[in-house]
Amino acid sequence: MKRIGFAISFLATAGLLGVLEACDDEPEAPAEAPAEAPAGEGDEGAPEGEGEPSAAAPAPAGEPAIDGRVHLDLLELAHLADVDHHGLYVDFGTQARFKYTSGQWNSGWGSDGADGDALDPSATTFSRFGRMGRVYFDVRDPGVRTLHLKLRSVGGGGLLAFLNGEALPETPFEGEGWQDITLEAPASVVRRGENYLLLRGTETRRVDGEDVAFELAEMHVARSRPEGWEAPRHLRGRHAVGGSERDALQIPAETTLSWYLEVPEGAALVFGRGATAGEGRVTVTATPEGGASRELFAGATGSRWADERVDLGPLAGELVRLDVQATGAGAALSGMKVVLPAVELAALGSDEAPHAQNVVVLTIDTLRASKLRPYNRRSRVRTPAFDAFAEESTLFENAQTAENWTKPAVASILTSLFPATHGAKNDSSRLPQSALTLGEIYQREGFQTASFLANGYVSRAFGFDQGWDHYTNYIREQRNTNASNVFGEAAEWIEEHHEDGRFFVYIQTIDPHVPYDPPDDYLRMYDARTDYAGQVQNRRTHLLLEDAKKRPPRVTFDESDVRRLTALHDGEISYHDHHFGRFLEKLEELGLKENTIFVVTSDHGEEFDEHGSWGHGHSIFQELLHVPLVVRYPGVGRAGARVPQVVSTMGVAPTVLEATGVDVPGEFEGRSLMGFLRGAPPPGPWIAFSDFQENRRVVRGMDWKLVLRSSLTYVLFDLERDPGEQNEDLDPRRHPIAMRYLRVLSGQQLGATDRSRWLTGGGGASRVQAENADMTLELCQQLIAIGYMDCLSQFPDAM
Repeated sequence: MKRIGFAISFLATAGLLGVLEACDDEPEAPAEAPAEAPAGEGDEGAPEGEGEPSAAAPAPAGEPAIDGRVHLDLLELAHLADVDHHGLYVDFGTQARFKYTSGQWNSGWGSDGADGDALDPSATTFSRFGRMGRVYFDVRDPGVRTLHLKLRSVGGGGLLAFLNGEALPETPFEGEGWQDITLEAPASVVRRGENYLLLRGTETRRVDGEDVAFELAEMHVARSRPEGWEAPRHLRGRHAVGGSERDALQIPAETTLSWYLEVPEGAALVFGRGATAGEGRVTVTATPEGGASRELFAGATGSRWADERVDLGPLAGELVRLDVQATGAGAALSGMKVVLPAVELAALGSDEAPHAQNVVVLTIDTLRASKLRPYNRRSRVRTPAFDAFAEESTLFENAQTAENWTKPAVASILTSLFPATHGAKNDSSRLPQSALTLGEIYQREGFQTASFLANGYVSRAFGFDQGWDHYTNYIREQRNTNASNVFGEAAEWIEEHHEDGRFFVYIQTIDPHVPYDPPDDYLRMYDARTDYAGQVQNRRTHLLLEDAKKRPPRVTFDESDVRRLTALHDGEISYHDHHFGRFLEKLEELGLKENTIFVVTSDHGEEFDEHGSWGHGHSIFQELLHVPLVVRYPGVGRAGARVPQVVSTMGVAPTVLEATGVDVPGEFEGRSLMGFLRGAPPPGPWIAFSDFQENRRVVRGMDWKLVLRSSLTYVLFDLERDPGEQNEDLDPRRHPIAMRYLRVLSGQQLGATDRSRWLTGGGGASRVQAENADMTLELCQQLIAIGYMDCLSQFPDAM
């Protein structure tokens, strides 16, 4: 087997680009075909289209005109494309392999390496695996396949291979150095949709701190392999066509690149095409999830660049696979981007769009979105203050928290880091001093900073005292945690300090959290019974829910108990809303409403037996992950607007920094939501990731949600048709585009060493170092009082 190297270039915004990879089969027959585009048609750098709006992004000299805002730069995201060259081709040791190996998460893969300089096009790159290496790849048209592997033995043992649980015929592996191995997969084993290849090494050797059995350089899942087949070259660099150079991809003949993407309203695909070694042909086909293929463009390549603009409007709102096929002599493609219409916006910080002077971020502990009428019209919970606030604000309909319990979720809000980066994921961990918090940033910028914290995990003991001029934790100080007191003290501090300069105030209230104990008037709003004699007692709800979560449960609730439990929780929400309203009135009285950006969100939700349990911190269903996120930014944010795109609460910190004119640190891993606030959504993809300690990884895009278990089994949910996530038997093979879309993005994120650049790849490792807290008996008792029982393993006498 001959392997041709490929050039890898470092770009300022993209980092290391790996080789592109392939889809398994030729695109399906299109449902309709457009008219042919003649070779070489179109003026260089000026495709047909409307006049360039003032807010359109300029194209580099000699590149296709963008004529709008860039949503996805497909050249920069070339490593996310599947590449088909007579079958799927995967180049290991590069950014491109993560979407096949679930990144680095529990799939058996170790480090990547290269024989020689990884930047040398002739270098062989590789990935290491030990006792096992898992690979997930897509097949559109099942049938016989031959798997060609380029392997090098490190452990000196044998190789076993299993496809979809079936053992493949063994191929002898002898000697040292790179060897070409073929594995024959019969049609009865190959599946439509995702396939799972398990490679097992029988012997390992310790190399650079890893147990390594084999190094894998490449894999080709071939339908057939013609004489003289060569590994596809995807040379990213300057390509000359007709004497004009452009940054482009050179696509070999008989090769299809496939990207998976969400198509927004008004989207178009722009690109330039040109011949490489002779006349070729380019075909662009789109296949929506659950729909038929549609040919969008077909045209020959010529001796000069031809710039195209393809309308994606008919696919708006769809999740699609975009196939770009080169035939004949191949093709060069430049400037390939998905673009959106330009939106004219005043510069942030101008008179027309002033910076906010102050910041208030409110995290309401344990408040799921569905409890609020702006999110769920059928909710019985009365929250007039929140409802009115939402009308003045921009509401994010599909905001997702980074984890399902307080400590990691709040750490991600305040640092804009994924839980896997900041490491504050378990009972004993703490937010590291090396993590840069929102309070520290504002403190350095001269803001007055104050925190009012009513959860024991968000405390000095766990590293949350960083960056505050005024720090209060009501649990640790054994003070009143009711909303009346927390909001009251926050309002007093603001009244005392607001004339002394700009301020950032972070408030975390805890009323909806166990123990549920609202004032009687608020309980009677939802359960007016005076004769209830069941087991639910207000101040003991935290103990009851803990016992109800046991397997088997130590406590079960009858219908009357559930009625009382939910009434207590709902009453807490309404009680909290009353004092939230009073806090808002105080800000307005002080003249701070118009110059303050105010964010309301939650760290997680609460389950009431929707999936056989109670409370939070135990599952990754939407009742725990879907949280409210509402932003009021007077004069800049769109009052009353609703944002349907999926976002993460990790976007809170960069958003308020941008709103106040403070630079967003490059190490932040969340993305600013400012574009959504102003009606010009930021570039895609619009997705959110969540964790549950080391047991689960979740990625949500549109209404599709993929849950990966630590065993790497998985569940796919269609939230549009199954919003309650009751169907765990949805067959991913019937939804191959949705499955592949989420698999690609989750793999890329799970494989990133620098998660601030997870999408484009590259960069170094995070500077944040995990830390552990010193748990004490007193701290454990305070946590138990609000329902956190994990510390009992260390302090069994704490209760």
